[in-house]
Amino acid sequence: MADARKLLEDFVGFVEFVPDDLRALDGTAAPTSGKTTDWYLANLAHKHGMQWATLDQSAKHPAAVLVG
Repeated sequence: MADARKLLEDFVGFVEFVPDDLRALDGTAAPTSGKTTDWYLANLAHKHGMQWATLDQSAKHPAAVLVG
């Protein structure tokens, strides 16, 4: 357990957390109901001047960056 706690502590110190401070209806509307969560995360990234990494080649969001 001590090793796991140390790994978590190292990880938390390395990553940048983004506050969940976007209303669900703010930002670009999702093209389908199945993309609601993806578009929320992309809108949140965009609000904070970040990019949203995705494997979805059909994602047409201003914050989307295709990886993989």
